[in-house]
Amino acid sequence: MRKKSKKNQAFGASWKKLVPKSSRRPASRAALQKRFSAVGKFFLLIVALVAFGYGFWWLDKLGRSSQGPLDITGPGVAISKVAFETDGVLSDRWFMNWFGPLRGRSLMDLDIDKIHGDLMTEDQISFARVTREFPDVLRIELKERQPLLVLRLGSKDGKVRDWLVSGDGTLYLGTGYPRSTLSHLPSLSIDPTQIRSRKDGDGYERLTGIPRVAPLLELVRAEYPSIYQDWKVVSYERPDEDDPGAHVMVRSGKVQKLRFSPRNYRIQMRHLHYLLLEPDLRRRKVIESIDLSHGRSVFAKL
Repeated sequence: MRKKSKKNQAFGASWKKLVPKSSRRPASRAALQKRFSAVGKFFLLIVALVAFGYGFWWLDKLGRSSQGPLDITGPGVAISKVAFETDGVLSDRWFMNWFGPLRGRSLMDLDIDKIHGDLMTEDQISFARVTREFPDVLRIELKERQPLLVLRLGSKDGKVRDWLVSGDGTLYLGTGYPRSTLSHLPSLSIDPTQIRSRKDGDGYERLTGIPRVAPLLELVRAEYPSIYQDWKVVSYERPDEDDPGAHVMVRSGKVQKLRFSPRNYRIQMRHLHYLLLEPDLRRRKVIESIDLSHGRSVFAKL
């Protein structure tokens, strides 16, 4: 019997050794936090979806039950002031005449993109900014083209109209300029074939040659005002600096013909200034011609 019990005990012990040991270990703190975070995100997503659905349902119900359109901007305040700024001659009175009465409208009643677009169709205006300053101020900021020349053209009704010419070649009928300003501008003489009407019939296309001539006029007006005031007529032919025959012609009171090359205007004006200071030329009331278009060589015909 003892031998049998020993065999049973040995047999039982051997079976216990065959039982697999559990590999499961207690979950770490980081793993538990990760599980709780995933579960929390899932519940937050469910809550957000429910809230979104309820909010959409509430807005739809409110819109159906209201008598008119839903206004989320709040009550409109009538515009009390138009803040108008420009670097030219236009005024806030011009803007009010151009735009028309506000008639108690609020800032949100105005289409500022359309106002901006309409302002930019005005040839006298080169830049415009239209902004709202809540609660009741409309701000208008403009930059205007500056006239350099006057081009006199006949109209269909037989009248002569003065078109102002800016530095980029834009032709426009000026508004707000004093007569004294316009009277001091030289006239532009140009081949009629270079003047092209717009397709819509409202005004003329830009003069492509003017940007080559404008630096001369701007320089003389700023640094040689006494010479500029004596200039009467400006004309140009092929004002391309790569064209050897290109030139700008100026007719003035003292010098009947001034010829410039469309390049290095500052050097040419320095030569002209020194030449006009010469005693022989200063004593003469009229000089027939001075040609400055040949570099260092200056030709004067008395």
